[in-house]
Amino acid sequence: MYCNLLKLPTEIHLKIIEELIRDEDIETHTNDLRKLDDDHSENDDEPIKIYHDLINWSCTCSHFRNLLAPNIFKTTKLVNNEKSGFSLNAVAKSPYNVHIKELHFIGSALGIDHSEGPTFLDPEWILPFSVDALLCSLQRFPSLEKLSIKFDHELEILDVWEELEFAGALETPGETLEAESSRVLRALMFRTYSVLTHNKSPHFKHLEIRQLIWREVSAFSHAAFHDFLGHFERFTLSIYGKDLRGGWMSGQFHDYVELMEKLDEHFFNHLASVTILSIKAPRAGPLGLFGRQHTLLCLKADQMPMLTTLHLDGTFASPKLIDFVVGHKHSLEELILRNCYVSPVHSRFLSDVYWSHLFNSLYFACPTQLRHLELVVSDAALPSKRQSTDEGNEWVCTTPRENRGRMLFLYVHLETRKGDLV
Repeated sequence: MYCNLLKLPTEIHLKIIEELIRDEDIETHTNDLRKLDDDHSENDDEPIKIYHDLINWSCTCSHFRNLLAPNIFKTTKLVNNEKSGFSLNAVAKSPYNVHIKELHFIGSALGIDHSEGPTFLDPEWILPFSVDALLCSLQRFPSLEKLSIKFDHELEILDVWEELEFAGALETPGETLEAESSRVLRALMFRTYSVLTHNKSPHFKHLEIRQLIWREVSAFSHAAFHDFLGHFERFTLSIYGKDLRGGWMSGQFHDYVELMEKLDEHFFNHLASVTILSIKAPRAGPLGLFGRQHTLLCLKADQMPMLTTLHLDGTFASPKLIDFVVGHKHSLEELILRNCYVSPVHSRFLSDVYWSHLFNSLYFACPTQLRHLELVVSDAALPSKRQSTDEGNEWVCTTPRENRGRMLFLYVHLETRKGDLV
């Protein structure tokens, strides 16, 4: 039967919108799981929610565009090209700018990894003026709550065998500046982070850096960038890592180790207002284990004095982590450890910490605000009853009474040659 959609009550329209959002969320989640199964990818963060069905519906008439605007513009994506910049500038000048709550900037080298000549040195060629104008004046989106930054890294990482070394001299500050004047992606990263510091006292309170590439960025050392970080109440950081040909893991490269061990200088030391901290490290380069070609977790007890919530994924429960948690015993309310590990005592580069050390330290510290402690291991399956594993790698059974000697949490160590978790 024919039905004029415009004549339906607004309540019905809102119910249809709700169902379309739910269906797209389910489809996105299903596709993410399928991709995870097919690619064995560990670098996918929470997907950027763009509701294409709603966008198509909004194009039918002004009534539906106004009705759908809060859902359409809530999460907006910006890339470093003129078309994207002009489009978002138009939104910034319109009444719809108040609906933008999350802005996701994705920088890409656009298929060009190397470039020479004076054209390359033109800042507008790296970051078009229309995009630059948006990133340096984010107050044009008065309801903005979150800014997310991500760079397309595949072209940079593919050169790993030619440019990254397992041993030898690391990149000097001079070499970093040279790379930022001769390589497209390096120049783009420097330009983007520099432009963002023009936002004095940013009104949005959540900064997210997605899939941080293990390449030094000179802007990370600038006082203006450190001042910029000091305004945020929530900071989310995920790190790019993978199996890089032949089974060599990202964490075995000096460039990775060096940058990860500067996270305090670049970020953590300057997050004075942060109350929520989230860090996700890849399985190919977990943080927190001491030793050669291992990467420390650069958290210190005197950082982030207002911290109430700590989410960690892909880290070791190291002494530094315990000191950090205990150091925040009067402010920390929520601690979530997902896919986090402890190194067994038979490892060559042991952390000298059992899970019991973490729990005992929390108990004796008597945290006054802690109300939620969660430990989740989702990237490994429980062994079957017939499976034979080393004592350090055993899991508790679904019926622990069968074997009370089994360990409740996974103990692992890093394979010393290629850096895999074993």
